[in-house]
Amino acid sequence: MTFQDEIKNYEFSNSPYIIKMGLTPVILVTPTSNQEDLSSKTIARYVSNQTESSFLINISESDIENNLKPTLLKIINNQNIKLLISIILNSKDNGFDLQIETSKNLVSMYDIIKNLQKKLKTHHINAIYNKNYNDKFKYNSIDIIQIELNPKYLQTNNLEDICNSLTEFITEYLNK
Repeated sequence: MTFQDEIKNYEFSNSPYIIKMGLTPVILVTPTSNQEDLSSKTIARYVSNQTESSFLINISESDIENNLKPTLLKIINNQNIKLLISIILNSKDNGFDLQIETSKNLVSMYDIIKNLQKKLKTHHINAIYNKNYNDKFKYNSIDIIQIELNPKYLQTNNLEDICNSLTEFITEYLNK
């Protein structure tokens, strides 16, 4: 099956969240409810499937603070999550393919980010790292990465490169 055929299998229903519990201590989250942002939701589902990770996808107008965060915290605790990757679509073209942000500025996080950038570069993705993360999801015991996708980059049909980069990154993260 081609990537394009397989990606079509990741369509959504109208429930408030789509949740899948995985076998690994990684969760992919799409916190925004933007119905036009199917790319980040599709990436989360596809990569989750490839890496046996969990995902939580917000597809409603529910409040992140009062609804999504408590659900996410339960999953983090129940699944012993060590890495959270939040994927969002940036609202405008900022001249980069994607931006990586973190919730921590620690030496260990630096190594993780450098590894992610290396995987992205392997697939010809121009990723910048921004240390100024707004801490929407702040949990001290886990590594958190937010990926902001450039809508212009996605229009050139680069989903496969992003999915492959994230799959390789998560696989290597789990094998450390």
